[in-house]
Amino acid sequence: MSRPVLTYVVRRIGRSALTLLIVLLVTFVLTRIAYRNPAATLAPRNADQQVMDGITKALRLDEPWHLQLVHYLLRGPDIQGAAVGLLHWPPALGYSFRKQTPVTELILSKVPVTASLALGAVVIWMTFSLVTGVLSARRPGSVTDKVISAVAYVGLSLPTFLTGILLSYFLFFKLATYGIRWFPSSGYVPFRESPFEWARHLLLPWLAIAIAEIGIFQRVVRGSMLEVLSADYIRTARAKGLAERRVYFDHALRSALNPVITLGGLELAAILGGAIVVETIFGLDGVGRLAIESALSGDYPVVIGTTLFASVVFILSTLTVDVVTRLRDHASVTH
Repeated sequence: MSRPVLTYVVRRIGRSALTLLIVLLVTFVLTRIAYRNPAATLAPRNADQQVMDGITKALRLDEPWHLQLVHYLLRGPDIQGAAVGLLHWPPALGYSFRKQTPVTELILSKVPVTASLALGAVVIWMTFSLVTGVLSARRPGSVTDKVISAVAYVGLSLPTFLTGILLSYFLFFKLATYGIRWFPSSGYVPFRESPFEWARHLLLPWLAIAIAEIGIFQRVVRGSMLEVLSADYIRTARAKGLAERRVYFDHALRSALNPVITLGGLELAAILGGAIVVETIFGLDGVGRLAIESALSGDYPVVIGTTLFASVVFILSTLTVDVVTRLRDHASVTH
């Protein structure tokens, strides 16, 4: 790795760490404003003030917020047997009041569901987007281009929750009336138990996410391909007699991938951070569903933990995309 690239990477890591610290500070302050008296929601019904004071003291909610933040960052006092200390190793995110479980363990138990959902969806939308984008770019303005564009716009215009409901209705409930049960309506089967059932349970959620993303990425691939195809080196490659397939896939598509990679990293990070709508519709117990349930129930340690998880995923994804793009640009200039 050259010195300029290494300097760029170090600076990006520094900015990423600062961004994460700001996210933590803002989230910490907002949760203290939104949930002013967590003890009241945790105490039994008709509990007296003495009981509520005991809960407040046990959870160390009587301390100033800035002192709680210091404990959260450094190795603070354990709460209900769960360690606290984000900068401690291993990082600890506190204790869930509602689930009676350490937040770190709780989030990690949901990650396989959300990761399976996100990675499967990205494979589907990337594959279809690259194929249809190249087909549209090869004959811009043709019937094929117009049909693909129309389908992409329809998919893009449909909200994800509506797509999920329609898929569930037609491919589960309607088929079930004819005795056909190809797709389960909800649930999750771990990959290690049965890869086939894992894919079968996740196919409809994958499609619900991928349909909208294909609409976005197909247009990005098409536009980027058309821009690259007008470059001088493409005309030179054609003048040398290279086959059109090699021109499109070996030269044009490779150069057109930078915006696709950048956008793909951002979209994947957003889904990994929590696909709340899809997880709720299809009954998937992932990070997104955990976040919304915790926010509604006032379990703010989990709210902070899931927010940090989403932020870390997003920051790492964008950092990786930026570094990969920088390395590709540097390699192209060098050669």
